[in-house]
Amino acid sequence: MIRMAAPFKDPRTGILYFRRVIPAALRLFFDGGASEYKRTLDTRDPDEARQRYHPHAVVYEQKLAAARRTRASHHLRSARAMVDDFLDGQPDEDLRGVAQKLAALELGAFDHANGLTDDAPGARYDFGISPGLDDLRDHASRITMLSAVPDLLPLSWLETLQRVAALPTLEPIEWFIAAVAMANDLGWPLTHELHGAIGRAYLDRLCAACAIRIDPARTRIVPPSVLVAGSTAVVTAPSAHPTEPELLTPLGKAAPTITQVYEAWATSEPREAKLVDEWRTAVKRFARLHDDPPVDRITASMVRAYRRTCAGLPARAGHRIAALPLLEQVELAEAEGLPTLSPATVNKALSAIRVTLEHAVEELEVIDGNVAKTVKSMPKRSLEDARLPFEPDDMVRIFTSPLPERSGVTARTLFWTLLLAPFTGCRLDELGKLRPGNIKTYDGIPYIAIEPDRLRVRQEQEGPAKRMKTASAKRDIPLHSTLLEAGFLDMVAARRAEGTEWLFPELETNKYGSRTQRLSRVMNDFLDAIGLSDPELVFYSFRHTGKRAVRGKVAKEIVDLLFGHADGSVSTLYGRGAAMAVLRDAIEQIQYPAVDWKPVVAMARAMT
Repeated sequence: MIRMAAPFKDPRTGILYFRRVIPAALRLFFDGGASEYKRTLDTRDPDEARQRYHPHAVVYEQKLAAARRTRASHHLRSARAMVDDFLDGQPDEDLRGVAQKLAALELGAFDHANGLTDDAPGARYDFGISPGLDDLRDHASRITMLSAVPDLLPLSWLETLQRVAALPTLEPIEWFIAAVAMANDLGWPLTHELHGAIGRAYLDRLCAACAIRIDPARTRIVPPSVLVAGSTAVVTAPSAHPTEPELLTPLGKAAPTITQVYEAWATSEPREAKLVDEWRTAVKRFARLHDDPPVDRITASMVRAYRRTCAGLPARAGHRIAALPLLEQVELAEAEGLPTLSPATVNKALSAIRVTLEHAVEELEVIDGNVAKTVKSMPKRSLEDARLPFEPDDMVRIFTSPLPERSGVTARTLFWTLLLAPFTGCRLDELGKLRPGNIKTYDGIPYIAIEPDRLRVRQEQEGPAKRMKTASAKRDIPLHSTLLEAGFLDMVAARRAEGTEWLFPELETNKYGSRTQRLSRVMNDFLDAIGLSDPELVFYSFRHTGKRAVRGKVAKEIVDLLFGHADGSVSTLYGRGAAMAVLRDAIEQIQYPAVDWKPVVAMARAMT
């Protein structure tokens, strides 16, 4: 259970921190021996600190659990060494005799508990809850049956070892644990962890000695493995005793499933809601395909199978198709020739699996390696971008067609977003989040400032703050002369006079902070209605169209500044930006001579 406590305030700086003392027993296995876990909350505001506190508390508890697991593993390795040394030279026949005796003691204890005998040597041990009388008779009959087949005789012993392993006190083998402790000069009573580790190591040795051995020449069918520790451990035969915990370990909880690990990742710190939901869908698909496996059972082959399945899933499947099993969806898509998920979408799904398993490695420490890292992403289908620019005839059709009337989007908003797009290269979401205050003037040059919200705006607004797609997306775009002639500044002034927060106020913000979900749908319907239904022709095509219009006329560095692209070179990090006059001259190079802009400008003036 995560304890809620008040954030710690640094007396010198006033910065608030998440701070917890690490239990002394776990410090050796927790962040390099630190005595406390301390993380900055990056704020002096108590209310904001309390909101940021919980994700750090989750991570702290996860790290504590990982430290406890590491400590238990350390105890188990030490216990195995002590048990191996204590049993050195003892033949497997003797160990099988111990297992057989435990089985006899258990049966005697059960008989005594059910009043079938007055004198049972095993009655002095706690073998757990006695089975009912009918179950006990069936149990005794089964033992008799197994005893008649020499090859299967150890099976009943192994089942007894399984039940002993599940006991909270390991009382039937207490004598052995005490003997090992005495041989190694350990104090008594032992700590709970070391007591359990020695008992676990001994039961592992007994199980290895009792492993069922079948002559390969026999023709009868016998199960190749026998469960000995609940649903998470298997004894296989024949083999030497294990060097890693693979028989009776872990006796506690199994490794978390991939769904559980993903939810731990999603809540470990504040994350973008849209990304969390998209990746949750990807992880749920993996869980559906592989029955939500524990992360320690996931293999690279399973991830590859998931990649192949995703690549065959139908794109934008309706509810009827999405409800089908994944492999049936793949068969349906193939049979009906449906479009399938793009390589980019499949690779995003793979990223969700990689990040989830990495969380299991680095934060939860429940697995040692991330097998998803070895699985390659899908190659792109083409070296070209999936979006095409609009051709001159397309531009004429766009700006001479009547605009649709749709609820949630006014004709004015639809018109101005269409007009702004080819002369600014802005993304639709960037236009939807423009405020009147984003239209500014510098040296007499009006421009659009694409920028994250100022701190004051973030604190005062009710909705989510604006986000930039990339760091390079923060930029200044001078207004093209066509936009000025169309009266864009007058439209902005009208919105200021109305006191609206947004330039296009009727657009509603969805749960992910986007204000253009409805506008995007209306825009796509409009393009389809005027005959531009090619899936590669979308609103984003305006960015390609604008960039093509200035290619060869303006230096690449200036084009990247206007369109919010970054080439990754070190030189672009020096002296960010350019003179506003240089940017204005560059933006004026965008021309679309095929379009008669006079009627468009007249329509804009009428709408202002």
